[in-house]
Amino acid sequence: MRMRFEELRRLLLIAVLYTLHTITLNVGTQFTTAARSTIFFSLYPLFTVLFGHFYLPNDRLTVTKTLGIITAFSGVFLAITPNLQGGSVTGYLIGDLIVILSACFLALRITMTKVFVQDIYPYRLLVWLLGLNIPCFYVLSLIFEGNEPVEWTLESSVGLLYQGWIVTGFCFLGLTWTLRKYQASKLVVFSFLMPLSGVLFSHLFLDDKLTFGLLAGTGLVAMGIYLVNRQR
Repeated sequence: MRMRFEELRRLLLIAVLYTLHTITLNVGTQFTTAARSTIFFSLYPLFTVLFGHFYLPNDRLTVTKTLGIITAFSGVFLAITPNLQGGSVTGYLIGDLIVILSACFLALRITMTKVFVQDIYPYRLLVWLLGLNIPCFYVLSLIFEGNEPVEWTLESSVGLLYQGWIVTGFCFLGLTWTLRKYQASKLVVFSFLMPLSGVLFSHLFLDDKLTFGLLAGTGLVAMGIYLVNRQR
């Protein structure tokens, strides 16, 4: 787990990108609707493919791969379009642009992780990613949320454990480990399943309506994943 001096610059870059993508996502969502934020944040696989084309020599952009990414995103858009709230599009423009910027930061972090994880062990990369970010977020919390009361409830405690152990722990480590072996563009396209899964779980646990758009969108996402991962 010990950091090597020659790794410090690369780990700092990963940590900064993680901080920027988290901040811009939270800030941008405040200025737009949650549904619009979900759609625009789902663009990050597209940016990952573009960054990978320039930074990853064995992960070049192809016509089939591009078609698969566009098909998968079209499925997401089709599925959650009914959830878009009314209002002026221009009124949400600033928030939309900030969320798109967040998607760019996340895509660049995934691409750089793919580059660095070839030399830095995945566990060590994850530990220092969080170790360098925690003090930063703590200071920001003191500045912007110092006067906010903290209420410990069962729901908030379970939420923190889920975010910490499952999302930040297992999922980040799993992604970092698989990036060591598989192409970034072939992995991130599965991220299009996230918003669809949210809608499906809402139907299962909250009795939200299951629409034709959701079913059609799921089919398009599956087709996009197939196109991106199809071998010659």
